Amino acid sequence: MSTAAVGSTPQAIPGAETQVERTVVARWPSIASTRTGRTIGALISGAPRFRLPWFNVNIALAPALLLAPIGALIYLTVKFTGRRYTVTSKRVLIQGSLTKKLFAEVALENIAEVAVAPYQNGQEFYHAADVVLQSASGEELMRMAAVTRPGVFRQNILESRDALVQVQAALATIEARGDG
Repeated sequence: MSTAAVGSTPQAIPGAETQVERTVVARWPSIASTRTGRTIGALISGAPRFRLPWFNVNIALAPALLLAPIGALIYLTVKFTGRRYTVTSKRVLIQGSLTKKLFAEVALENIAEVAVAPYQNGQEFYHAADVVLQSASGEELMRMAAVTRPGVFRQNILESRDALVQVQAALATIEARGDG
């Protein structure tokens, strides 16, 4: 029994589509993408660590409570007026957070390496770092600021790139054989 949809052409590799672009993962930058956010992160991570013996709460986190309203305001601003990083089955995009307006794009097959830049002061508190897409010549194609869990996002990009390149190579091999 065929699994192809009625009226569609059968795929050379079941499940492998090269014509349709699908979103793989989307991430919004951390508040560490702003100078104020990094300052808050540096203040909190630099606070001395000690606990009260009769009360199991780290009082070094008290400044975090005072800075929470500022952090919340920055968070909402970044989410509503900032940018979003999207990995699709064909490209990596920087889009408007809500509008999806395209600011930058890089085709997956043009990416040779995905590097995680060293933490800027204050980013480590948020587990965020810049993710840099590089060409085969080492040229910086795109920089995505303050991506949370950058190692996971890097892996998503590399796996998407590898999948696209492998499917394209397989389809080219199938096409080279001819229909006969």
